[in-house]
Amino acid sequence: MTSALLNRFSTGTLFLIIVGGTTLVAVLASLLIRRKFPNLSESDFENLTGILRADVFALLFSIVLGLVIADQSGNMATASATISRETSALAEMAAASEAFEPSERVGLSTALDEYLHAVVDDEFTAMSTGRASPRAAAALEALHAAYRQYEPQTEVQRAFYSRSVDNLGEIILNRRDRLQQSQDGLSPLLRTLLLVGAFVFILLAYPASVRNLRAHLSIVAATAAFVSFAYLLTMVLDYPYAGQVSVDSSPYKLGALAQFWGEDDQPRPLDSPQLGEIDEETLLGKWNSQNAYGEMLFRKVGGEIRGAYRLESGTVTGTLGDDGVFRGWWCQEPDRKEPDNAGEVEWRLLDDPETPGVQLDGRWRYGATGRLIGGWDLTKIGGVEPGDLRALVEDTSRFCAHP
Repeated sequence: MTSALLNRFSTGTLFLIIVGGTTLVAVLASLLIRRKFPNLSESDFENLTGILRADVFALLFSIVLGLVIADQSGNMATASATISRETSALAEMAAASEAFEPSERVGLSTALDEYLHAVVDDEFTAMSTGRASPRAAAALEALHAAYRQYEPQTEVQRAFYSRSVDNLGEIILNRRDRLQQSQDGLSPLLRTLLLVGAFVFILLAYPASVRNLRAHLSIVAATAAFVSFAYLLTMVLDYPYAGQVSVDSSPYKLGALAQFWGEDDQPRPLDSPQLGEIDEETLLGKWNSQNAYGEMLFRKVGGEIRGAYRLESGTVTGTLGDDGVFRGWWCQEPDRKEPDNAGEVEWRLLDDPETPGVQLDGRWRYGATGRLIGGWDLTKIGGVEPGDLRALVEDTSRFCAHP
């Protein structure tokens, strides 16, 4: 019931319904009681409710409510930690695959890509109602099968393979944990206790002795609003994957995992005031990608500019136009051929106040006619040229000319 409400209504709507509705009902009920029982303040009601409220019920209800909120806040933190462990293991697997043979790496990356998209696109929606995704289960099985079939050949490959297998086990355990977390809600008996307790607390807080109508209604409204808001908090925190206030899937798209989501990025409009011209002196040197493409090294060789990046031993060759735009051709393992492993790329100077330093706006595509994709943004970091990227830039056999 609680997860259904969280998924159907926004947090703001639930606030209006539960907090606003409870407060309104309490105020209307208070007006009705004052009209029906004008002499209630002269009875023993105030003394009796005061004793219960101060000495017995208020203390017990406050303790129960506080413990429930603290426990559910801990559940939300636990769910976030579970996602963090799973995505860390996935990121390690993605990075480790760079040590494997290019022909084998394709199958492993494809299986990892499918699992990530199955979790984000399908399983997070299923978990909002406490269910698992058959697509994610099948993708995890396929990922497991891909690693079972792979046979590392060198000591380095065997070391990375062993670590990847350990991470695969970590992924399986953490997926099981988050599925369990998506199903574990507050006990129905405890939920009933909170509901009854909230009603009784508001009833016992009725200020029969307050004669002034405005003060009387203010006390009733404040009490009802506070108690109902606390109850709403227990609902919002009850299921960590349901509703607006929930654990999201963004960690599955960050760091080394961003490479599997590059095609989702929309390029900035070319008439954006953030885009400008870049000069050759600024372009040459070491940069860092803001997604998973890693460090980038640009050098001028003859009449062209060459670049190298670590993902699939990628390279870029091109020229800087008179309009201050670098246009080039990227290619990478396993075959460095279009349509899957080569295509056009462009970089422009980017003025993004949210990111410090010199930046470039990058857009790329598969081949020469595909849809332009954004997200290949770079930030200049300078410093010593990495040895592996320097060797890659100097290896002319790794560069591909624009067809």
